[in-house]
Amino acid sequence: MALVTKAQISAAVDRKWEDVPVPEWGGEVRLMSLSAADRGYIEAGTVVANGQNPQLKVESLKTYREKLVGLSMVDDNYERIYSNKEIADGALAGKDGQIIERLAAKVQELSGMGRFAKREVEGNSDAAPSGSSASA
Repeated sequence: MALVTKAQISAAVDRKWEDVPVPEWGGEVRLMSLSAADRGYIEAGTVVANGQNPQLKVESLKTYREKLVGLSMVDDNYERIYSNKEIADGALAGKDGQIIERLAAKVQELSGMGRFAKREVEGNSDAAPSGSSASA
């Protein structure tokens, strides 16, 4: 396999996405795997909370799923629907927790995080990537 150039890396569309039915909201939402920056933001919040007082840890964990979902929801042009400020201000805090949990699990799956991280690694070690994967 040939080495890629910086231009090729910049131009590559490498983030997965999936339209997920949310009948409770009257349609579907498009979730995209987290960018490196957004994933770092999520992980940094978790690391900081783990090293701090219990109240900070609780606050960080309370909003973890909302952040995952808010950071990954995109429109038809693959632009985020919610800004960082809207997410931080609790734009999704009042939504049904079961829906947010379902969407957060899908974000983790698309992003190879949590319980999906091991499956992603195992799945990539034996088989060549298929061309049927949904991607932006």
